[in-house]
Formats: sequence, C-alpha cells, structure tokens
Amino acid sequence: MRSPTVQLLLPDLLELIRQNALREVREALRQLDPTDVAEILAMVIEDHGAEEAAVAFRVLPRDDAGDVFSHLSAEEQEDLIEELGADRAVRAVEAMDPDDRARLLDELPLEVTRRILRSLRPEKRRQVQAILGYAPETVGRLMTPDYVRLRPHWTVDQALAHIRRFGRDAETVHWVYITEPSGKLIDDLHIRRLLLAEPTDTIESLLDGRYAALDANEDREEAVRTLNRYDRTALPVVDGRGLLVGIVTYDDVADVAEEEATEDIHKLGGLGALGQPYLETKTARMLRKRAPWLAGLFAFQLATIAVMGLFDEQLEAVVVLALFIPLIISSGGNTGTQAASMLVRALALEELEPRDWHGVLWRELRTGLILGTLLGLMGVATVVGCHFAGLAPAAEAGVWKLSLVVGTAVAGIVIWGSVAGSLLPLLLQKLGLDPAASSSPLVATLMDISGLTIYFGVASVILASVLGSA
Repeated sequence: MRSPTVQLLLPDLLELIRQNALREVREALRQLDPTDVAEILAMVIEDHGAEEAAVAFRVLPRDDAGDVFSHLSAEEQEDLIEELGADRAVRAVEAMDPDDRARLLDELPLEVTRRILRSLRPEKRRQVQAILGYAPETVGRLMTPDYVRLRPHWTVDQALAHIRRFGRDAETVHWVYITEPSGKLIDDLHIRRLLLAEPTDTIESLLDGRYAALDANEDREEAVRTLNRYDRTALPVVDGRGLLVGIVTYDDVADVAEEEATEDIHKLGGLGALGQPYLETKTARMLRKRAPWLAGLFAFQLATIAVMGLFDEQLEAVVVLALFIPLIISSGGNTGTQAASMLVRALALEELEPRDWHGVLWRELRTGLILGTLLGLMGVATVVGCHFAGLAPAAEAGVWKLSLVVGTAVAGIVIWGSVAGSLLPLLLQKLGLDPAASSSPLVATLMDISGLTIYFGVASVILASVLGSA
C-alpha cells in the first residue's frame, strides 16, 4: 500500500526533476527516510519509467543511495541499473551492505550479475563471492562480514579505541566478537559490558564462554529460531572449523521470518509461494503457482466420484442420504484443516517433533471424541429438525434411524479428521518434506473422500434392513 505522505510528495518531486532542479531534489530526498525514498523511486519507475527515477537516484549521497537501493525490489533494481549505466550502478551496489549486495546479485539475471561482479573493487567482490558461495536459503546467504573483532588480551581501553576506529563500517556494534589470531571464535560480548568495565580490565576477564553461534551451512530458518530463542539482535556465524565468517542481524532475520511465514500461508492455501508482492506478480507466474495445485486437487477429488459410485445402490434406496452429504464432508474438512494448521505452526515453532506423534495422537483422539460427540448430537438434531420442517422426509428409513446415521457419521469423521489432520504434517516432516504442504485444500479433499466412505459405511450398517428390502 502506498504511503499517503509519499503520494503527496511525488508530484512536487517529479516537477523538480523535470525542471532539472537537482539541488532541490537532493535536499527534498535527504529529509526522508531511505525506505520512503525507495517507495518514491518505485512509484516513479512504475508510473513514469526508470529514466526519471535514475535522475533522482543520481543526486542521492552515496551512503544513502546504498540503503535506498537495498529497499527496492529485484525488478526495480534491475531497471535502475540499466538506466544508470555500469559505473553508477556499480557505485550504488558497492554502497550497499554486503548481505544486501549478495541478495541483489543472487536475484538479478546472470549476465547482469556477472557484469557487476567484474566491475566491483576486489575487496567488495571477495565479500560478495564469499556469501554467494553458500547454498541458497542458508545462513551463509544472510550473513554480513562487517563486524568488530577484538583480541582477548586487549584492555577495555584498547578495545573501545578499536571500536571507535572500525565500528563505523560495522553492521552493528551492540555485539563485538572475540577471536583467536587464527580467526576462531572464542566468545561474544555486549557493548554494555565494555562501557561499564574499568579501562584497565582485559577483555578476557569479561568473558564467560557462553555464546550461541550459527553454522554458515544451516538452513536460514535456524537463524530465525536461534535469535528468537536467545532474544539477540545479532549472532556470529562460523564455518565447519569454528572460524568466524560473519554475523546475522535481526533485520535480516525479520525478512526471512516474513518470507517463510508467507510461504507457509500460501502452501496452506493450496498454492506455491509467490515469492513477490501480490500486485507485482505477473499473470503467467500466478498461473504457474496456482494451476498445478488446483489440477492435482481436482484429480484427487475424482476419488469422491468413485466412492459415490460404490454406494450408488444405497443412494437409490434412500435418496434422502444425499441431502446430508455437504454436512458430512464439511465437518471432516473443517476439523482436519483445524488440526493440520495447529500442527504446522507448532512444528514451525519447534514446539514438538515427529517423534512426539504418540502424544499428538492421544491428545487429538480425546479432543476429536469430545468434538465428534458434540457435532454428532448437532447432526441428529439437524435431521430431526429438517424432518419436522418438511425439508427431509425420512421415507422407509425412519427419522430416528436416519438421524442416527448422520450423527454417527459426523462423530466418526470429526474424530478421523482430528487424527489425520494432525498426523499428516508430522509424517511429512519425518519424510523431509515441508509440513505446510499438508494444505487446507489437500486435507479438505482427503476428508471428502474418507468422509463419504464413513458416511455410506455407517448407512450400510444401520439401514441394512431398509437397503436389503429395496
């Protein structure tokens, strides 16, 4: 959603650009937060093209330009790079933080990435290549090499002087890291302890040896969980030898948490993760993300036709059974979706693991039994009410037998939905698959098939005399 403040500023800014009043453009943009400037540039690119956005971008101070550029989408960055030309584009990319720079180069077309990498200064190129050397969606892709390292034998006074000298270029100075000469991580230290210590104290005397570190090759979701667990703003990242290779900060992790949550929500809705804002998603991409799931679910749903075909004699003998089919399948679908959603979230928060399946099974059996009894009684009351209202004549079956069929079937499908919906995410996790793939449509479709089977199976038993004489 576009910010009202930005929308008000945009016409005036465009007028200044067209008048070539570059000094006024620069002063206007300097008053804004980089996020707002990025939104303005994005709106200009969308509504007027990248040429006028490039004019505004060129007048930004170099440090601000890097921040602004990192807030643009990959497509907007690509448009701006093409318009800025090689030299200015490289300067904009070099001004970005290393992790943002790596993310940009990872998303740009390969040829554009190669061109920019060749143009970067050797130091910047090494930083980016080190980050890009890790597999996608790992902690290594999130980390930044800009941090402050201290030596254990330094005094607090020496350490603070070092921070004043090199902290300006660090991602954060809230935490500093103590390493051996070889680069092996010894401990981390909050800046508060340094500021409150005596100037002659050694760094080693302030250490407690308790620190949490991330492995560069771990899945990036582990960074989200670990920062949340230890309530930290930054965590060190080490390689297989324990050498400090970078840090991950809370802002990078917040982006990952949002992306992962969005991906899970999309999967729970029965579609592939879009990977970009809804309004920026092209129709072709939208179709690729939605059509395969819908086609698969459609094919899966064909099983309900097969189930109804198996019980066509029961339907012909007691036609009124068809009236309550929506009630049966919706009860199962709703119950299964509830259980699956709770378990997917619990797995994401590491509240349980697949090995806890027996506890989950016992809990859901108890819950399903209570819910099934409640909804089953509601099913009985519904059949009786419909009968006396003249909406569902019971024919030869008798209203009480029919109500018993519906009530028992509802209870059975609710119990089954609670169990199946909760165990399916655990099974997927155990198989190394994403539990979110047990999406609401998938669970609902599974409940449709099993619900009809339970319904007609119960009817075959309770209405055996009626069906046998038909």
